[in-house]
Amino acid sequence: MTNPFRHDLSVLEPETRQRLARKPAHYIDGRWAAASAAIPVLDPSSGAQVAEIGAGGAAEIDVAVAAANRALRSPEWAEIGPAARERLILNLVALIESNAAVLAQLETLDNGMPSWFAFGPTIMGSAGVYRYYAGWPTKIAGETMPVEGPPGAGVFRGYTQKSPVGVIGAIIPWNVPFMMAAWKLAPALAAGCTVVLKPAEDTSLSALMLADLIEQAGIPKGVVNVVTGRGADAGEALVRHPGVAKISFTGSTATGRRIGEIAGRNLKKHTLELGGKSPVLLFDDADLNDAVPGAAASIFLNSGQICVAGSRLYVQSRIHDEVVERLHKHAMTLKVGAGFSSDVFMGPLVNAAQKQRVTGYVEAAASAGCEVLRGAAVDDDAGYFVSPAIVTGAMQDAVITREEVFGPVLSVYRFEDEEEALSLANDSEYGLAATIWSSNISRVMRVSEALECGKVLVNNSGFPYPGLPEGGRKASGHGKDLGRDALDACLQTKSIILRI
Repeated sequence: MTNPFRHDLSVLEPETRQRLARKPAHYIDGRWAAASAAIPVLDPSSGAQVAEIGAGGAAEIDVAVAAANRALRSPEWAEIGPAARERLILNLVALIESNAAVLAQLETLDNGMPSWFAFGPTIMGSAGVYRYYAGWPTKIAGETMPVEGPPGAGVFRGYTQKSPVGVIGAIIPWNVPFMMAAWKLAPALAAGCTVVLKPAEDTSLSALMLADLIEQAGIPKGVVNVVTGRGADAGEALVRHPGVAKISFTGSTATGRRIGEIAGRNLKKHTLELGGKSPVLLFDDADLNDAVPGAAASIFLNSGQICVAGSRLYVQSRIHDEVVERLHKHAMTLKVGAGFSSDVFMGPLVNAAQKQRVTGYVEAAASAGCEVLRGAAVDDDAGYFVSPAIVTGAMQDAVITREEVFGPVLSVYRFEDEEEALSLANDSEYGLAATIWSSNISRVMRVSEALECGKVLVNNSGFPYPGLPEGGRKASGHGKDLGRDALDACLQTKSIILRI
């Protein structure tokens, strides 16, 4: 009998198996360079090794950055024009869609996420991001304006010119790796930049396959380079490299602070999309049939390993007890298991350290006197599974309230009125996202404007849309992914004054 908590590897496509068997290598300057050292790839459902990736460092980063700088100035990329960049990105979209099944299997096996989430929101959603940015190259333009010069000096005109910022160092996390790669690569390619991509060492398989698709799409060599390795080795070398014009990073606030310090000392542009402790405000006029499963989805989707996850649920006192009871019943219905099972909602956490971290927060809350309500039991013998947890009774200054858990743990609190709800929601060092559940449109407008965050969701559990920027305030970082904001961050502006 198949163990529902272990990936059934018999379902793997032949191409997926071939990719798992490949020797560790980095994709640099349009070629695969054999890695001198390797990192094991572990299946989160079992902890068993399924592949190896290269353990790159400063030497590999140096070669990749040099290749990216050559490509930036090469006629094959710098002179092809905006319509050609659009066609190349659309070529990549078609290849992603036609290879979605294999990409999704790699993502599930590498990260642990359910296959439906890997295929739909992650792989096909990423194709949508590239498709959105494919429309931008032909619309990048400067401005012209009349200029008043010195008296008697003649007639002047002024205009601005947009150009690529240069080589972008993109460092992505392990929670939704293929999607995060799209958020970094798509605007960079649209702007005409070149990229060195450093995926997380826990989840590099889909980025390595992406490199093959980029080559098949006809994107010139050196435009996109992929170096795998640990953050302390490859990641730090990329941030420090003088040939990199901009760093785009998604990950923890602690790492983001370090990147910001290094980039600041070197006057390097940087975008930091960091941690979150996003509040969900559930008012007593909300439709609980929508709000309860919606609040649950916003924290339990992808096992809570989402930056914008709604981990703090503030419920108006009159409905607090009913909401907690409904949430617990709902959590009990969520099936946890290996991602290749079609009916699984939650897979395992990404690795043993993350499981230990998440369970540590829950155990500490229980020891502090909080009540912990659990979902269905999980197999704890192997793999990195954690049952969904609902924590009640925590104080506003508790560790479970203040710190990002990054797992399927929802803390529930009471509030009396709108003023208190806003005060509690904004009482956090983070400011990434927030959610409002209410049928009162006036309240929704007031609260949306007063929330200190980069994104507000109203009566829905949330999803990214390519045309709308994602990014936070305070300790959640600065700069934006997606939308025109991400494109603009990949461009620089030059002013030109011409006497005619």
